[in-house]
Amino acid sequence: MKYSRQFPTLATERLTLRAPEARDLNAYMAFYTNAEASQWYGGPLRPDQVWRRLAEDIGHWHLKGFGMWMLVRRDDGQTVGAVGLAHPEGWPRHELTWWLLPHSRGTGLAQEASVAIVSFAVNSLGWPSVETHIRDGNMPAHRLAVRLGGQRIAREVFPDGHERDVYRLAPTQTLPFGETAGDAEEETA
Repeated sequence: MKYSRQFPTLATERLTLRAPEARDLNAYMAFYTNAEASQWYGGPLRPDQVWRRLAEDIGHWHLKGFGMWMLVRRDDGQTVGAVGLAHPEGWPRHELTWWLLPHSRGTGLAQEASVAIVSFAVNSLGWPSVETHIRDGNMPAHRLAVRLGGQRIAREVFPDGHERDVYRLAPTQTLPFGETAGDAEEETA
């Protein structure tokens, strides 16, 4: 028996956001093996660890019903990073998290995708708000949280031993293009 599940695809002005798939391994490798790019995300990782990270992100959708979306530019189909909702086992709460390949940083794509995902979490999942948890030295992430209207609500030590600022993000606008695929489940033989 084969099990498959379709997950929501979102669209913004410049991006298509879709759940990760095996074909995204190259983008994961480019990010997670780059020491500078992945320093706030546990990197650099060995290739076998990167594969497990991708498998974890794919599995998160199946176990939790939400997860990371791959960011695919609408103009050229290039995958530039991932933004999504995570709540790994042992973590205190769900959070918005993101990573971008170095050549796509500073373009506003993380903010554009984050607005769409916060809107999805509130409007489709029924969450009253979304949090993001950021370590001290990750200044680009702190600035993004503020641009997203984030309010610092706490400072906590997380299960990995790192202390983080906790920002609450409220939806700042509705998703202009909307959800493009449902989350219907299907079992096939």
